[in-house]
Amino acid sequence: MNDTTIPASAARTADTRQRLLDAARERVKVSGLAGATSREITTAAGANLAAITYHFGSKDELVAEALFGELERRVQPALTAFDGDGSPSELMLGVVQQLLAEFERSKGDAVVFFDALLLGARDPNYRDRAVALYAALRSRLSGVVADLVEDGVIPAWVDADAMASLVLAVANGIALQTIIDPNGPDQVAMASQFAGLLVASANAS
Repeated sequence: MNDTTIPASAARTADTRQRLLDAARERVKVSGLAGATSREITTAAGANLAAITYHFGSKDELVAEALFGELERRVQPALTAFDGDGSPSELMLGVVQQLLAEFERSKGDAVVFFDALLLGARDPNYRDRAVALYAALRSRLSGVVADLVEDGVIPAWVDADAMASLVLAVANGIALQTIIDPNGPDQVAMASQFAGLLVASANAS
């Protein structure tokens, strides 16, 4: 047996799988969840319909992996930033900067991001994956918020878990508003205003 046969076959298999994922994200971005049909995806990927079943089991599983897998990849730098050196306020700033930088790089795919959240909200089959992604971010963010409270950077009345969830909600709101009103204040300005309110409330206290 030729030693290159298995690696070459594996490479082709991996390439087809990746092309299906890329095509699924692109079709959701162009046509929405409802319009991203199996035929549209496989045509864009240059694959046959059976490839979806072979690699993912079903079109729904393919779409879920395409959307949530991409989300997880994009928030990973922010999660990694939590492990950096520095004060809690520096870590918080670093995480916010990572998220804003990623949003800036991927503005064209923001609709895909919201489609993924919508998929998790509507379909219990995907809710666990959406919840796991949020829980990872919220847990790390909550720890930083608790340290900021302890250091007196933000007020003592702030509940770390609730504030962490609020920060994520604000981040989603900023992303959505920037899509709807691209000529309005940019996401950096809005995020800075929110951070400023927290610090100002600590000073007022």
